[in-house]
Amino acid sequence: MRRLLATLLLASGTIVAQPVTVPLILEGNAPIVELEFSSANGIRKARFLVDTGGGAFMLGSKLMADIGAKATGPVSKGNLRVVPLDSVPVKLGGMALDLTGVQTVGILGRRGPSARNDAEGLIPGRLLRNYEVIFDYPARRFTLAKRGATEPRGVKVKTPISSSSGFPRIELQIGGVTNGFLLDTGASFTMISRTVLDGWAKANTAWPAATGAVGFANMFGGKIEREAFMLRIAEIGIGSISLKDVAAVSRPEGTFEKYMSRRMTAPILGALAGNVLRDFRVEIDYKNGFTYLERSVSTDDADLLSVGLVLEAGADGNPLISGISSAAASDVKAQVQTGDKLLAVDDTPMQGRSLAAAAGALQGKAGARKQLSLERDGKMLMVSVTIKQLL
Repeated sequence: MRRLLATLLLASGTIVAQPVTVPLILEGNAPIVELEFSSANGIRKARFLVDTGGGAFMLGSKLMADIGAKATGPVSKGNLRVVPLDSVPVKLGGMALDLTGVQTVGILGRRGPSARNDAEGLIPGRLLRNYEVIFDYPARRFTLAKRGATEPRGVKVKTPISSSSGFPRIELQIGGVTNGFLLDTGASFTMISRTVLDGWAKANTAWPAATGAVGFANMFGGKIEREAFMLRIAEIGIGSISLKDVAAVSRPEGTFEKYMSRRMTAPILGALAGNVLRDFRVEIDYKNGFTYLERSVSTDDADLLSVGLVLEAGADGNPLISGISSAAASDVKAQVQTGDKLLAVDDTPMQGRSLAAAAGALQGKAGARKQLSLERDGKMLMVSVTIKQLL
């Protein structure tokens, strides 16, 4: 039927845009794809994070310079210094992307949106809503299709899309209560309001818990993640799907209840993210407000089998240790200090590595040991520490 329809449309002079599928790179649970830009030296390829919770099409400073992108306004104030840009032609797998209704901005002084992943830009929800989108995490494939060009499969879940932000809202059942969440591919780890997690932990003392955002829950470091609370939830329901032992990390009260809820179709208390989505083929029908989930694998949070360090990006390119998990082994707590620079893990240098790559280097089998090269007060030291199941 689809072939017949395509033939009839072509015969009538209408061009049918075919779905485009490209490799999906999974780094720390976050989906990354390669985009193509035109530059004076030919085609400039760049890795972009695909973020259903992102607001603008963002380009890092080096990419801006390489393609000659021009600022059209003043620098914004805030932690991330950005400037508005003219819309830039860009392709995915040879297909020109539709940037209708999407703001394009450049990030000044930084290669990409964050130190969490090795990416030079971000594809936001406002762009994705112009398509039907498939994140096939297990198969490592990403597909963009014109509306109506795919045949959905999997469990159908209602997912209202905000008309202003393009953010998709999904509902989860936890402890017999339905809760609103952002469906957030841009986040590596499921995040929930600290107030809510504290309440669940108090009511469910058997659920494993720890302080300190580690593994792929370690998305940027600093005080918020050093003091973050992590909890393993016994069961979460998404439609007819049941998920067991789902780990989540806290965010300060109000992050979701106030700030993010204003950008959704209804209130939310968290974001469902990569540590859950990585087991699914996730198809989002933006036009009709539905998500189709098809599960083909069941993976553990292997990154939580780790040394248990909270990291942040250091000024010199080496990760800085900003905290230690309360569940880390005793030899980690005895030998590693907040403020140490992490120079290498075993024989792997950490200079210039993303936080996700560093988290991967720190994981392994429970009881195994890692050799850490540290710098403390200008002096070099080597320590041998134990990997532990942290949650």
